[in-house]
Amino acid sequence: MCFIPGLDPFTLLGLGSAAAASSGAAAGASGVATALTALSTGLGVVGSVVGGIQGKQTADYNAEVAKNNAQAAKQEAAYEAQMTREQVQRVKGAQRAAGASSGLNIDSGTPVAVLGDTAKQGELDVLAQLYRGNVAATGYMNQAKQFKAEGKSAMASGFINAGTSLVGGLSQYAKQRRLMI
Repeated sequence: MCFIPGLDPFTLLGLGSAAAASSGAAAGASGVATALTALSTGLGVVGSVVGGIQGKQTADYNAEVAKNNAQAAKQEAAYEAQMTREQVQRVKGAQRAAGASSGLNIDSGTPVAVLGDTAKQGELDVLAQLYRGNVAATGYMNQAKQFKAEGKSAMASGFINAGTSLVGGLSQYAKQRRLMI
């Protein structure tokens, strides 16, 4: 239907007052729909951004926890290694005392070989403990990197979803405006 400025077709047809009442109600309903569309769009945009920020904050926190766990794994391994070294020293001391009390020369021969084997095995145990600690720490650090990547992804996703909400809301608004014209 084509409208000519200044010429109301409803008045020409004798429907002026009914059309005006109907037009006023439609304009009021259209205004509410527009306001609801704007509110929905705004909430969608804000919700998406806040969700992305919270996702990143959670991921950053989890990454820090993983880094702390890595440090704790290394410290625990170092402690266990030190305890093993001290235990090896006690065993070697007991071996020397036992050899000396038996009348053996503990500075040569079999007693020296036994002490050497004890020291060697003890150091292998220490190295194994340190290695396990480093493996655990590496696992935690990889987990921290994964959390950081998830945080970046959550932030990007939040902004993309916000943009999608904004475009969708503007599209809905444009549709409503087209129907009113």
